[in-house]
Amino acid sequence: MNDLISVVVPVYNAANYLDACLESLRAQDYPNWEAILVDDGSTDDSPRLCDAWAAKEPRIRVLHRENGGVSAARNAGIAEAKGELLAFLDSDDRVEPTFLSTLRHIMGDTDLAICSVEDGGQSATPAAESGLTLDTLRRTPSRYADLTYINYSINKLYRVSIIRQYRLGFPVGVRRSEDVNFVQDYLMHCKTMAVTSDQLYHYDQHDGSAMHRFYTGVCDDEIPLMKRQYDLFHPDGPDSLTPEEETAFQKWQFGKVLGILRYINAYAPDMAAKRSYARQLLQEPHARQSILQPPPGTGRKAKLAAFFVKTNAYGPLMKLMESM
Repeated sequence: MNDLISVVVPVYNAANYLDACLESLRAQDYPNWEAILVDDGSTDDSPRLCDAWAAKEPRIRVLHRENGGVSAARNAGIAEAKGELLAFLDSDDRVEPTFLSTLRHIMGDTDLAICSVEDGGQSATPAAESGLTLDTLRRTPSRYADLTYINYSINKLYRVSIIRQYRLGFPVGVRRSEDVNFVQDYLMHCKTMAVTSDQLYHYDQHDGSAMHRFYTGVCDDEIPLMKRQYDLFHPDGPDSLTPEEETAFQKWQFGKVLGILRYINAYAPDMAAKRSYARQLLQEPHARQSILQPPPGTGRKAKLAAFFVKTNAYGPLMKLMESM
């Protein structure tokens, strides 16, 4: 199991973090890897650093391109990959020395390998599994509706043959949750997958990251995703899940809608914008149902939020988000 692993690293103005990122890659105890650094039109010292790393590490190649966004950068890296297997590493993150070797070991003959992520507690620590089927994942949101499985692209090892056969890629123009779209597309072509509880990827958020700035396309990106994720966990339509699993899905979806509303409330420029984006989001049927019919155990504030949505009181709703 000494397959070549291609690691795609999109780079945009990451000069302060790139050395630490690539040092963690060079420290891998799995020697047969290549890295494709995709400089996405950086305006800081990143282009020079990329070239310097390629000059001293023969396993590193650099693509310099005009800025097109992280999805286009990852797609460019995928196109240049020479390996049988593929991983992603963001230029401001780090990986453990056993990142590649552990994922390759647990992957075996499965289609996907997944590890735990150190992300400040945003995702759960998964239990180790071998031979997890797609059907089990889709029917068990209580366990698998989590960042670890369906959101992050960076904690996984993929088969290049699947990506190329089905022409998979990241959606260009989508800036929020582009990872989720790629991961879900890939999952739908998996027969089995393997999981380790080892925390091998360090996802480091920084104050200047896109997650801490308002993105005016937030609803345009999130609304189609709501429908896709509903379909992921309802393979046979509305009655796919047991009552217990349906309740688990509803709780997860409610939390997701609240998360988007909190993001809008925290970063939209003024109250008029907050009301407008909240109204746009809650026109999506699944999002609206989540708020109007909150799942069991969500409390008095959830009922108050439902009342505000029913009465189109989006200003009070956004004020309520400050304490939800």
